[in-house]
Formats: sequence, structure tokens, C-alpha cells
Amino acid sequence: MHDTTRDRLTALAAVVAALVPAFPVVAEWLQFALVLQEQYSVTFRIVMVVGIVAAALVTVRALRGRDRVLLVFALAALAYSVASLVPSAVWGLRSVLFIVSWVLLFVFGLLLVVRIRTRTTTGTRTGTAVSSTTVSSTAGAASGRFHRVTAWAVLVGAAVWLAWTVVQPVLFTLWIPPQDALTAVFEVPQAALLVACIGAVLVFVPPLVRPVGDGARRLWETADVR
Repeated sequence: MHDTTRDRLTALAAVVAALVPAFPVVAEWLQFALVLQEQYSVTFRIVMVVGIVAAALVTVRALRGRDRVLLVFALAALAYSVASLVPSAVWGLRSVLFIVSWVLLFVFGLLLVVRIRTRTTTGTRTGTAVSSTTVSSTAGAASGRFHRVTAWAVLVGAAVWLAWTVVQPVLFTLWIPPQDALTAVFEVPQAALLVACIGAVLVFVPPLVRPVGDGARRLWETADVR
């Protein structure tokens, strides 16, 4: 399967969409959201709009290629970006969209793991029309350790984040952590979300870096370099 410009653009859009949920986490850890509130507010909205555009492009490509795994990811990213822009006054819609995004991200990780295990077991490497972007990066070289690690990173990170959403109301009803422990408690799901985002980025990035690797390999094979 050969990478095309369209495949690489889809991979780039997927990488951007995967990075968007990580932005608020990193901004909070760096205290950017606290120190520069006005700048952060504007930057946050811009990032979310970019995320919506990127996720929409990936959604269109997934529908055309009939790639369910890619579609689930695109819808998860799209739901997250849209939810982030919904006013707090419409908290019901905002909450539903966030929950949908978390569930879809978990399903995406689950589908990745299942697809990779299936490809590893059967040894098949068939794919859809977008296989150079999704199948080769999510399960194309499915037996590779790199792809297994990235798939499990998405699954575990999304699972922890989703579990926190369910457990948090019950936990705080039964037990209120000490003030010193609150920061650590809330950082666990944020770290899990960041892990899931990084895993998703690594899932889609191979088509973008493969041309660089191929070029370096061809350069190395020339007599001038050797």
C-alpha cells in the first residue's frame, strides 16, 4: 500500500484532532490557564475550532473509506471539541457530549486492540481504501510491538478517564480526600487522558514520518553517504 497525499493529510488531521484534548491538560499543568486567563480563553476556543475542523475531515474520510475504527475516533474527537465550546449554561448537552466522547475514545482503543490481535492471529493484512492511513498505522503492521503499545495506551488511558467519570460522584459522596490529596486525585484522570491522546497520536503518525524514513534510507544507501 502506497501513501498518497490524501492519506497523509488524513493522518495529519487525525494527529491534530488527537492533540486537541491534551491541550487543556498541558495548559493546566503549566498553569497557563491560571496565569494568562484571557489569552488562554481565546487560545482554547481557537484550538477547539481547529479540532472540530480536523475531526470533521477525518469523519468524512472514514465514511468514504468505510473504516469503522477511524470513524469512532473521529466522532470521539469531534464530540470532545464541540462539547468544549458549548456554554456552561447548557450543562446538560455539554455533559452528554463529553460522556459520548469518553465512551467513543474507549471504544476506539478497544477496537484497536481487537483489530491488532486479530491481525496478529490470522496474519492477514487486508484493509479498506484508507488502509495506508488507518490500517497500516492502527493495525497494518499489527504484529509490531509499537502498534500494540500504542493501542493499549489508548485503551487504558481512556478506560481510566471513563472510570473516573463514573466513580468520582460516588467517591466524593462516600469520602472526601484531604486537601493535600485532592490535586493528586484529580491529576490521575488528566494523566490518563494525556496518555490516551499520545497513544492516538502515535497510532496515526506513521504515514507522516514514513516518507522521511524512506528518504533517509535511500540517502544512506547511496555511495556518496557511505
